[in-house]
Amino acid sequence: MLAIAEGFGESPIAALMAPDVDPEALLTAPPGPPEVPPRAAQRLRLPDLADRADAITQQAHELGMRILTPAHSKWPVRLSQQQMQPLVLFAQGDVAALSVEPACAVVGSRTPTPYGVDAATDLCATLARTGTVLWSGLARGIDSIAHKACLQRGTPTVAVLAGALDQIYPPEHATLAERIVEGSGCLITELPPGRRARRGHFVRRNRLLGAGPPAVIVVEGSIASGALHTARFAAECSTEVFAVPGPWQSERSRGCHRLIAEGCGIIESPDSLLQSLGLVASSGQTALHLHVTGDQQAVLAQLKGGPRPTDLLRRECALDDTAFWRALFGLEQAQAVQRLPGDLWCSSGL
Repeated sequence: MLAIAEGFGESPIAALMAPDVDPEALLTAPPGPPEVPPRAAQRLRLPDLADRADAITQQAHELGMRILTPAHSKWPVRLSQQQMQPLVLFAQGDVAALSVEPACAVVGSRTPTPYGVDAATDLCATLARTGTVLWSGLARGIDSIAHKACLQRGTPTVAVLAGALDQIYPPEHATLAERIVEGSGCLITELPPGRRARRGHFVRRNRLLGAGPPAVIVVEGSIASGALHTARFAAECSTEVFAVPGPWQSERSRGCHRLIAEGCGIIESPDSLLQSLGLVASSGQTALHLHVTGDQQAVLAQLKGGPRPTDLLRRECALDDTAFWRALFGLEQAQAVQRLPGDLWCSSGL
């Protein structure tokens, strides 16, 4: 009922979508302008609001959709850690995929360059091999590369749509959406059945991509791209952001370069990304998820530049002897680092 009153518009109504909002209290004593826009205030007072909610619920169930709210046991907790949490999600597929970790969002240009296609293909294939659930927006370009990489390796993937699940956009990705559901992945959206996305809904959708998984990867994107919107939302809710650097002349790399200049993580290679995410590829199809301590992260950061002798590595980490050896041996046991001949240490995969 509260989601219907909010209106599913292109610009979310913050007063109704704060994480600490009590829906029952708001519906019992509806706020008015200027706290909420006049149309929202009017919808909050509709006598048939409950009937409308029942009708949408029935329609969604007839179409094979599930409806999640923040009170649902399968609700992805991270979505409630942002300033404007969704009030409802319409889902198809395995909703358990929404809470699986490791996970990250992969976003980028709908018309990537050959460089962007190669980068996205390598990164997504590497992540999918480790069992990382990739979130993306089912759009053309980088998004479809991310979803297909998971499907090819039997890893679930999550598609966050700007429009309703019975209005797949772009239309040519309807088959891709079906494959995601069949592959134990999940499709989610805020819009109820029958609602087509308008321009602003894509920006609204991007805040879910920025908050759902614990990390966001931007492959290519202009300064005004949706990928940059996703990265901004991610930064606001403490989601890690990583970007792929590109040719300085490329318009599609300008957004990534802006993010890197502002302090996001730089992706130097698929292996370096795995290290930054705390993931180490195993010999199988699963991932070893490291709970990296601050001291261990200091060691890994120095090894990003290549192998280091023990004495130099210890000095560069600026750790006392006890902390250094504890961190180093902990990483060695987790197979995150390995010792080479000549008293050298390197990160795994190098």
